[in-house]
Amino acid sequence: MARWSSAKETVVVAVRNWRLWLLQFVANAAIFLAFVAWLRFPDAHWWQLILQLFLVLLIAVAVLVLQGGTLNYYESAHQVKTASLSPAFLKAFKHTAAIAVLAFLVHFFEHLIGHLAHYQQTFPGYLRSGFPAWLRRMIAESALDNAYALLLFMLVWVVLPGLLLPFALFASSRGFRGLVAFADWRRAIANLLYWIALVVAAVIGVGSSGLIMSWKLNPKSSTLAGEQASLAIRLFFAYLLAIFAWLLTCSVVGRRATRSSGEASSQPQ
Repeated sequence: MARWSSAKETVVVAVRNWRLWLLQFVANAAIFLAFVAWLRFPDAHWWQLILQLFLVLLIAVAVLVLQGGTLNYYESAHQVKTASLSPAFLKAFKHTAAIAVLAFLVHFFEHLIGHLAHYQQTFPGYLRSGFPAWLRRMIAESALDNAYALLLFMLVWVVLPGLLLPFALFASSRGFRGLVAFADWRRAIANLLYWIALVVAAVIGVGSSGLIMSWKLNPKSSTLAGEQASLAIRLFFAYLLAIFAWLLTCSVVGRRATRSSGEASSQPQ
């Protein structure tokens, strides 16, 4: 019963602040449009290169502050129901450099995991070729392909965020000293519901969104206007699901960070 109450509270806290929803909806779209503008920005003159550099730095800071502030807010929201947005985002802006270091680490480990994707077409077949004949009859190569794809999915969307997002919260709330808060990090991730919630968020934000975007109208009866309307509707709902999954993840991380701090303070000195 206590676990159900904890899960329910995590979801409620994730969805109850409509201002944060609106901010995520508008800001992420604006950041994406700014990135597209940066890609199309001319670079024939030196001053255009300087403007390009300024724009990409502005985009990077906006991303770090937006997501770091969101993590800060949920840490506060799990402590005080009346927590406001402004202090959380101001704190994230103050610690932008520390968040940037953590973002670099996330990118680095994503790059390492990305190397595993190069073996998706070859490794399952190679692995199956080493099975005895009776085991090969039981396990099809397609099953190993799916298992390998699932492994990559879990590494990118569950394991890596689960291990590094607590550090992202600590960095955005404490600065560089949060990057070495290993004791709080261990307490934050040592919870089964934490990992289950991350799996649910990944399925909703990545799996369900991808499924919605893969839907197609009947090509024999659809029109160009119908295809455009269908794409717009699918993008809208996939975007909402992705935002919900991210806010749910932030709420889970914020709750675990709050609990880990409480567990640390309750230990005898």
